[in-house]
Amino acid sequence: MDSSTSGKTTSDWLIFTRSDYIATKVILGIAAAGSVLFGLAGPILDAVNNTPLPVTYRTSVTSSAVELPRGATFDGNATVDLLLKDASSGERLTQALPAVLLAALTITVAWLLFQLIRSTQAGEPFTRRNVWHINGIALIVGLGGLLVQLTGGVADNAIQTSDRLPHPDPLTLEMTFTPVPLVVMIVIALVGEAFRRGVVLREDVEGLV
Repeated sequence: MDSSTSGKTTSDWLIFTRSDYIATKVILGIAAAGSVLFGLAGPILDAVNNTPLPVTYRTSVTSSAVELPRGATFDGNATVDLLLKDASSGERLTQALPAVLLAALTITVAWLLFQLIRSTQAGEPFTRRNVWHINGIALIVGLGGLLVQLTGGVADNAIQTSDRLPHPDPLTLEMTFTPVPLVVMIVIALVGEAFRRGVVLREDVEGLV
């Protein structure tokens, strides 16, 4: 009797209630609104107000008297933050492109997640449409994450090679990538495969009835 009661109590915690549904919608709405505010509205307001454009600049350090942070290795180079005054529209667009792209990806993922939780709340989580939604999220997170990193590198290199900043000697192009988006994509894709098998099992059971 106690074990069955305990089991029932445990399963109740796993139920996706209407309160969970509403809370998740609020969180997704905040994420989408934040993406629009910081990724889209922010660069537009900066351009309208002609706010100095923050950029990073890699330069050589010729003096060994320059104090480096604890644990840093003196390799003759340093990256500094600069404010570029009277930035052109092209420069602003190039620097804002990674944030704009990230905002678009965030809004798309939020919309796909909303479709998932809506069908879950309706009691129909195992559908082929949800499998497509999960796989879409996986591709957006993985390939989109790599694309954001690529556009960020292109934006930084565009500033480095422009005539607005002194050219480093020698002039080098740098690109930094992290495999985290690909790892997350694989994890989400595994969830999508679990849903796909659930759909197949459900269709098989319905065919037997």
